[in-house]
This record gives sequence, structure tokens and C-alpha cells, in this order.
Amino acid sequence: MSVGHSKKRRRGKAALHVGPNMTPMVDVVLCILIFFMLGSSFIVKEQFLTSNTVAVDKGGLGSDTSAAKLPSAKFWIELTRQGDNTWVKAGESAPMQMSHLAEKDTANAPDDSANEQILASLKGRRATMSDDVQVLILPHERVPYQDVITIYDYCTKLAFKQVAFCPAKGE
Repeated sequence: MSVGHSKKRRRGKAALHVGPNMTPMVDVVLCILIFFMLGSSFIVKEQFLTSNTVAVDKGGLGSDTSAAKLPSAKFWIELTRQGDNTWVKAGESAPMQMSHLAEKDTANAPDDSANEQILASLKGRRATMSDDVQVLILPHERVPYQDVITIYDYCTKLAFKQVAFCPAKGE
């Protein structure tokens, strides 16, 4: 055997074993990954609604009572924009157009008849609602802040206890 031939053989063997064997490490990492996937919960608790209320009251067939309170009802006031006009839809009522508000110190006082009609409609609805009703004001994207604040002011004048704003919706 020549000297050159043995050197080639050693170089070839050294080139085959360059680094550590990664197969066991990959197996361990995948086993740990599977363990954590199976050990974690992908279902959030909010997806399951539990009810502690009684299905049938004492006047019916059941005899169980519960101190749990039913969730409050929601009353939606939706504000949309069509052209330069804001339209108010309170609950299931027909949409009503709001009047444009101008500066109070000008000689031309704004015509508040449309807004008074909206206030009267909300007052009529308030007379039939309990204090537990949640009033949700839903302004669309292009509704001016002044119109939203006007509706909020009407809700506070009518003594609604729970008034909230919902995120703006696009049109």
C-alpha cells in the first residue's frame, strides 16, 4: 500500500463524521412538543356558557329556587351616516334623522324638532324598561362625535343606569 492511498482513506472517514448525531435530539424535542400539546387545553372556558338559573319556577312543575340573577337585557341605539345626515335607530323603531346642531350663540337657532322627536321616542321606551337594561350606543364610522354625545346626553337625562359605547362599525 502506498502512502498516498492511506491518506485518502483517512480523509474520507474523517469527512463522514463531522458533527454529533442529531437524530436522538430531534426525537426528544418532538416528544416534549407532543407532551406539551397534549397537556395544554385549547378550549377556552368562555366558549361554554353555564347557567345557574332555574328552568321552571315554583308556579310550574319545578320546586328549585335560585338566587342567581338573569343577565340584563340590551337596548341598542345605532347611529348611521347617510350623506351629511345622521340617522338614529333605537331598538326596533324606524330610523329617525337627527337635526344639525349649530353654535348656540348664533342668531339662527338650530331646529331641534327632529332631536326632540328622538328624545320623546327614547323617553317612551324608557317608561317600559327596568333599570337593569344595558343601553349600548353603536356609532358607525363617519358619525360626528357631537351626534354621539347628544344621544349619550339623552340617555343620562332619561336616567338610564347602564350606558356604554360599542366599537365603531364601518359602513
